Amino acid sequence: MSNEPVGTKPPLLKVLAKHTAIGIALIAILLVPFFVLMALTKQPAASYSAMGAIIGAVAVMVGGLRIGVLTTIVTALLAPIAIVAGLTPLTGAALMAVLTLVVGRMSRYGLQRAAMLVPVFLAWPILSPIPWLPSSLLHKLDGLLAKGVSMSELIALKQGSPHHTATALPGTTMSPSMIAMHLNQTYLAWVAAFFFIGSIIAVVTVHLALRKAPARQPIAHTRREAMPYTITITILATVATYYFLDHPKQPGGAFLIAAILVLAQVGSEIEWKLKIERVLGTLGGIALLAAIMAVLGGSSYIDLFGIPFPANLYLVGIVFGTAAVIAKFSPRYWIYFLLITPATALLNAYTTSQVAQFGRARLVDNLVGALLVVLAALVTVGASRLAKGSTDADATTSPAVASPV
Repeated sequence: MSNEPVGTKPPLLKVLAKHTAIGIALIAILLVPFFVLMALTKQPAASYSAMGAIIGAVAVMVGGLRIGVLTTIVTALLAPIAIVAGLTPLTGAALMAVLTLVVGRMSRYGLQRAAMLVPVFLAWPILSPIPWLPSSLLHKLDGLLAKGVSMSELIALKQGSPHHTATALPGTTMSPSMIAMHLNQTYLAWVAAFFFIGSIIAVVTVHLALRKAPARQPIAHTRREAMPYTITITILATVATYYFLDHPKQPGGAFLIAAILVLAQVGSEIEWKLKIERVLGTLGGIALLAAIMAVLGGSSYIDLFGIPFPANLYLVGIVFGTAAVIAKFSPRYWIYFLLITPATALLNAYTTSQVAQFGRARLVDNLVGALLVVLAALVTVGASRLAKGSTDADATTSPAVASPV
């Protein structure tokens, strides 16, 4: 037992050391499988394992081992479907609608936070999947990306037709070579494996670390609370997915879907503090990112497992990502958003221009997402009060009727 008096706070250094250890451990859970899988496959798409790790870690923390394992399996099975669905705006939006409907349904059991990250991270393979490239092209990757070549153009270069833009499927503006990548069986199987391996390692590791901690009891929500939440996230995320697939030159997209799902909450009260802190923290994060890039300059590549790797971007991104995880435990939530903004941009980019692009996309998507969620919440609050007033009026004028149930 602890000798500390009841009701006293532990020393600040002790708390900071504990949170730092947790942050480093979580970053290791994300990065170790990623580097091992990248060494095995020599493909940047191995970074999907880090997304899977975040999904699995949160699922097991919120819902326990059973929910964590189930979420891992479902995510791995959905990952290749997400890439195929991204071939057209209609199919991508339909899949996002199904995913968000499931999240809304899980809110009835208090497990929406366990399921929420599935559509958040599957938005990336739906909207802009990381390509599967041959080794001959990987050696030229840094130079091509520095010249502003897009991922779809890289796939066309793989086929030897960089200027070919003819479409092979109705409803899509992709080149035949890009469509072929979306339907490549080897690529799809590895994407499923990346998500599964990253997620199951995180589930097992976090479960073992928390095995002595008291079990969390999810807070179930009523149908009246869950219905507006489900409608809000489904409509907003589905429309956003369709829009960004229909406008492939628009950067980001996944950031907007993440903002919608993170900021929307079950119930009729608007959590103004969270929304304000997210927006202000993101604004500060963009300024911090600009300062970081002024110091770093351009991308500095090293040969890692046969892949040109922007070492300076990733190392700084890892440092800020670790600091963001530590800040996640603090009561000042804006610090987390301040640090996670440059971390997200740096860890998702290969070039300096991409860093700036991701930074701007995150800022715009967070602003738009916060605005949409607030508007939806205001509509929900207004409708709820009108419905309550109508119900109260009926109750005073009508006799009670027994429920058919």
